[in-house]
Amino acid sequence: LRKFAQQGASEGRHELLAFLSGSSSYAPASGEIVGILKQMSDEMLADYNSATEAEMSAIKVFEELMAAKKKEKQLASEAIEKKTARIAELGIALAEKANDLEDTQEALAADKQFIANMEETC
Repeated sequence: LRKFAQQGASEGRHELLAFLSGSSSYAPASGEIVGILKQMSDEMLADYNSATEAEMSAIKVFEELMAAKKKEKQLASEAIEKKTARIAELGIALAEKANDLEDTQEALAADKQFIANMEETC
């Protein structure tokens, strides 16, 4: 056991000395890590650009839809105004026709009475 501990200590010492002297077999992986991070950055930038493009397209479609709906609303409002004016005109015409009917009925009653008077006197 002591022998194993002494051999382990001496091997660890050799590895430490080799590392400190720069002659170790250790190869830094920072280049690989930087490559992975660059790839992730490129993918995120592509996703961002794609999302931005989709959002701009959606905004354009929304603005076109809103313009169409505003025009539709304007046309509907104009139609309502025309129909309201037409209803008012028809209401006035109906009232005039009702007055004409009443005048005509009164004239008819007067004419009938005149004819009855004429038949009696003639």
